[in-house]
Amino acid sequence: MAVEDVLFPGIDARVTAVHVTAEGSAVEAPSCGRPPTCPDCGCPGRRMHSRYVRRIAERPAVGRPLVISLSVRRFFCERASCRRRTFVEQVSDLSERYRRHSVGLRRWMQAIATFLGGRPGERLCQVPQLPTRRTHLLGLLTAQAVPEMAPRVLGVDEYAFQKGWRYGTVLVDVEAARVVDVLPDREAATFATWLREHPGAEIICRDRASAYSSAVREAAPGAQEIADRWHLLHNLSSAVEKTCHQHRPCLRKQVEADRDAEPRRIINPLPPPALPPAKMAVRTVDRYPDIHRLLARGQTVSEIARCLHLDRKTVRHFRDTSLDELLASSRRGRPKGVLEPFGSPTV
Repeated sequence: MAVEDVLFPGIDARVTAVHVTAEGSAVEAPSCGRPPTCPDCGCPGRRMHSRYVRRIAERPAVGRPLVISLSVRRFFCERASCRRRTFVEQVSDLSERYRRHSVGLRRWMQAIATFLGGRPGERLCQVPQLPTRRTHLLGLLTAQAVPEMAPRVLGVDEYAFQKGWRYGTVLVDVEAARVVDVLPDREAATFATWLREHPGAEIICRDRASAYSSAVREAAPGAQEIADRWHLLHNLSSAVEKTCHQHRPCLRKQVEADRDAEPRRIINPLPPPALPPAKMAVRTVDRYPDIHRLLARGQTVSEIARCLHLDRKTVRHFRDTSLDELLASSRRGRPKGVLEPFGSPTV
């Protein structure tokens, strides 16, 4: 079996020399196919202009990097109306225009980038000694074709290209569970333009962003807007948690009254409820023991205010009020929103 049948099966290239070293292998191969046609006008190349050598990285051979010194021909374009004077042949299934990797190696790296992404793909390519970087792997990913019609159930949410700095919009086919398109920003005008160019959305599942809502009203007024599952459950849990902590004193009084009326033996006592991660509640819990510790030492209100960098009214309020009442008052001033008709009056 010839060397060409092993390295270039079915490819119009002839191996003239093979150089093997400890660092890798190099193959010299001139092209030997039929003259190509001009990429602009399609005129067949009859007169050769010159030859030059292209260095193309190929898939590793026997665990070593392989480089092909491919000698290609340059032809004249003999059609006077064509703006291209000369053109270079491309060896089918081996070379591509402006690329330093072979077609087979590009397909390998494209598959790695598709399944692993940038940095993990780069680490995997170091094992078989494939010459590439994460930016090159990500550049090999080709975007899927965007359908002309929008899916029946369209999901809309923001997407962070760079968290805290630059955001876009990701559009998802909810029923098929696949990404449809990614918009460069999260502006209402951009999303409205996309809806006009891709009609057909009957249900649009979105978050609480007002920009998406205004775009839907402008470009797809007939579509039904619904909240996505995560935001719906998150809003409900936050509202229930705030309501329970707001009415904590009256709930505690009711529990104590039931305990005095009919004492019961608790087999598996539940742990005390944890406070929500609210800034005011956490600050109250941190300040209360500090103020009472300094009061126990005999310091005055003015001294404690200077030591903790607080106002004297705040120190007196913490001195004369219990911790439960402070936590309840920190929640009492907040609006209840849509749950206000269902809230019980504070005792």
